[in-house]
Amino acid sequence: MSDSKFELSDFAPLVVKPKDAWKMLSCSNTRGYELLATGELESFRDGRSRKIVVSSIHRYIAMRLAEAQRTAAPPKARTSPLSENK
Repeated sequence: MSDSKFELSDFAPLVVKPKDAWKMLSCSNTRGYELLATGELESFRDGRSRKIVVSSIHRYIAMRLAEAQRTAAPPKARTSPLSENK
């Protein structure tokens, strides 16, 4: 038997309730359920309660970040204010 003791707080959750998922995404209830309807987030029913798969939240965020980077304008070359005065 190992001497290390694990507590529940040592582990990140694999699934969360919709209300918690919406907090993680900073989105409304309506937008959260739209993400479920379009398949952008994964979920399942556990009895009468819905569970959102946390890894699907991470994938959604990564996808949105990648989209933002692709559509972002390339940074403009910055010139030093000192070089403009010469």
